Amino acid sequence: TRTERPAWVSETGNPPPPRARAPTPTPTPAPAQPNFAMGMGRAMLAQQTFYEIKGDYEKSLEGKEEGSKERAETMAALHLRSADKCLKLAQRNGGIYNKAAQFVASLQAGAGDASIPKPYIDALKIVCDKAPFRPFSDMAKVIEEDFGKPISEVFQSVDEEPLAAASLAQVHRAVLKDGTEVAVKIQYPGLLEQMASDFAVFRMFGQQIKPGGFDLTWVVNDFEVSISAELDFMIEGKNAELTGKDFAHQKYAKVPKVYWDLTTKRVLTMEFVTDMVPTNDAAKLRAAGMDPYKVGCMLSDLFAEMVFCTGRVHGDPHAGNVYCILDKVTKEERIVLLDHGLYHDVDNDLRRSFSDFVTACVARDGAKMKSLGERFAGPLYRFFPIILSPWFVFGSKIQLEDIRAAKEKRIPPGVKLKEVGEFLVGLHDTGGNLLGVLHSMGYIRGILNCLSFPERRRLKSFAKFAALGGAYEVEPRDEDKVPAEVLVPASAMAVVNVDILALLITVLAPLALVVLVLGKRTTAGIAAAILALILGTLYNHLY
Repeated sequence: TRTERPAWVSETGNPPPPRARAPTPTPTPAPAQPNFAMGMGRAMLAQQTFYEIKGDYEKSLEGKEEGSKERAETMAALHLRSADKCLKLAQRNGGIYNKAAQFVASLQAGAGDASIPKPYIDALKIVCDKAPFRPFSDMAKVIEEDFGKPISEVFQSVDEEPLAAASLAQVHRAVLKDGTEVAVKIQYPGLLEQMASDFAVFRMFGQQIKPGGFDLTWVVNDFEVSISAELDFMIEGKNAELTGKDFAHQKYAKVPKVYWDLTTKRVLTMEFVTDMVPTNDAAKLRAAGMDPYKVGCMLSDLFAEMVFCTGRVHGDPHAGNVYCILDKVTKEERIVLLDHGLYHDVDNDLRRSFSDFVTACVARDGAKMKSLGERFAGPLYRFFPIILSPWFVFGSKIQLEDIRAAKEKRIPPGVKLKEVGEFLVGLHDTGGNLLGVLHSMGYIRGILNCLSFPERRRLKSFAKFAALGGAYEVEPRDEDKVPAEVLVPASAMAVVNVDILALLITVLAPLALVVLVLGKRTTAGIAAAILALILGTLYNHLY
């Protein structure tokens, strides 16, 4: 049984006290039978697109010298036309392929263009909320089938033009019989069969193809479980209500109300929220009278609290699901969270360990980073901190090249794709949904990057809520509650540690650049290297 949170929240915005946590409902398997021919046909189209793009890159770059202006210009043109081909594939196949495109469009977790070239991100972001929509006559049939009566008896009116169209459903504005405006999310007809067909083919490929020797069938299995949850809109409605209760103390967080009498597994009726602005568009936020930096702070804090304190993390927070509005009464910015179909539940023990690990990263506590990191990623624990932030290169054995990469928000050199793959497989094998949490954190980081949000401020959100999350359990323990005034100093010290970390990055990164240019050949380079090492040692000992 879920208990209500006591109303004790302080003005500092600290999370509420311990509470009972209801787990995310488990989805029931989709009854649709796979059509193997359908799935194979869609997969072959994807394969054809892949080889076409691959051949274009190889032929166009042939004979062009690495690092030359000609090669750079050719590569830029290749990215543009290849991204357009990927977009057209996603739009044609829809479903899972749109999901994959959404992920790519939001995957900007600090790796820069070396990971996902920007033209791909710019082209594919359209599928977040402007995927090809279905004719209204098709969508009306879904409503009539689920409610067993004509659509005119369910709603006073429904706009035929959708407000948004994504991978699994499209949203229409409607008016209830009492005149209330609502947003109606309608699942695409035939989607269950399409999904079952695609996954049947993906499982077959996953069993036969093992890139780099890795068995990635678990990726297909996990993806199928996630999609199954998102296909049941009753689960989405329950998740939305739970999140609304989780963040009732944060006035800047808004979750639209669910109208249960007009909600089924394929139709979700929600409160209609007007004047929403995408959180990843700084220009539109300013035009609407909102401060992009303040929006970034709210978003960073909101998801840090989800990860480190509540143990329930929104599983699909791309830009098409996270908006901002200007409250008509208070004139303050508010974050609006949509699409609650998928959540990652983190058990209490793992949540506290992860909180302690992040606190250790912020404090540059190498011993604790190693002991906790080994739990998450085994012998590859050293890669775990830089997945969270390149600034977390401190606390373990590092090189000056690593410091420069951290300053530029790049993954440090020497980290190979195979090692990252081993890390991900190892992290998955530890269980606990942490891999899904990292996925969500990557989405939010992508949005913050679009706002040019400072890494220093993002890590302050981490520091504050990790310190708080490590100090209490998400269980009912009234007699053991930790008062807010006890928790605040711990979180304040963690925030100070971020400032120290920023100072280290700022001081050492320029010196690292000098060493990289001169260090191997000149006395000046050697002197700069020694100076950098001395400064780094002093800061680590003093703080």
